[in-house]
Amino acid sequence: MASTPPPFSVENGHVSEKSDITPVSNGDAIESTSINEKALMRKIDSRLLPAVTLLYLCSFLDRSNVGNARLEGLSSDLDMTGNQYLTSLTLFFIGYVLFEVPCNIVLKRTSPKFWLPTMTLMWGTVCTLMGVSQSRIGFFIVRFFLGVTESGLFAGVVFYLSMWYKRDEVHFRVALFFSAASLAGAFGGILAWGIAHMRGVGGYAGWRWIFILEGLLTVSVGAGAYLFIFNYPDTAGILTRDERIFIQHRLKEDNDSVRDEAFNWTNVSKAMAEEMHHPSQA
Repeated sequence: MASTPPPFSVENGHVSEKSDITPVSNGDAIESTSINEKALMRKIDSRLLPAVTLLYLCSFLDRSNVGNARLEGLSSDLDMTGNQYLTSLTLFFIGYVLFEVPCNIVLKRTSPKFWLPTMTLMWGTVCTLMGVSQSRIGFFIVRFFLGVTESGLFAGVVFYLSMWYKRDEVHFRVALFFSAASLAGAFGGILAWGIAHMRGVGGYAGWRWIFILEGLLTVSVGAGAYLFIFNYPDTAGILTRDERIFIQHRLKEDNDSVRDEAFNWTNVSKAMAEEMHHPSQA
């Protein structure tokens, strides 16, 4: 008669056999040795990385298409000088910097499945509005809000990935995710060139169609993202119960990401005070 496989525990990311089932923080226990860690990581990679990479590709495409729009007559139609065009670029980053932390506080208080797609819908809508701007001031305002709505994505995705992977695994995934910027740069110009041939359609200049169509593309991706962005491992439907427990086990000893730590401004103040007293060495 075949013997029953012994249960296992996870310490520092390694599976080891032991005589008793060790409960995890939520009181559950792993009851099977059937989980292949490498196969599970490949499964998670295949479901998470393409999704967040697509969102960042749309983000970078929508922030960088202003250069292609300028070639199609943006500056002349809105009566912008060179310095005023540079002002519109700066306004994006002002909004980005000011709202990066607040946007990620919202992520912490809600969930990735809600907030990441919602941000995508918002900046896609704002990008579309750039295509119907009728004045230089209006374009400046919309450009600022594009920075606001995109501000939470990059840091939010890094935080999101840290809830799934160990610290020494996150770097490679972030690099893959960040590669979407290169992809956007690679075909963004060709896409804009093709869209610009719609100049005159509906009475709109080519640069307007660049913003409108690329913005609508992002809106459609954002709407679909509610279906393919998942929450954290403890509730993700792509994992079995044992896989959820396994992921929580391997993260628990590696970092604090699985601990349900509430956000409060006191911790922020302490971190800033510590940095001021002990500045990082270059």
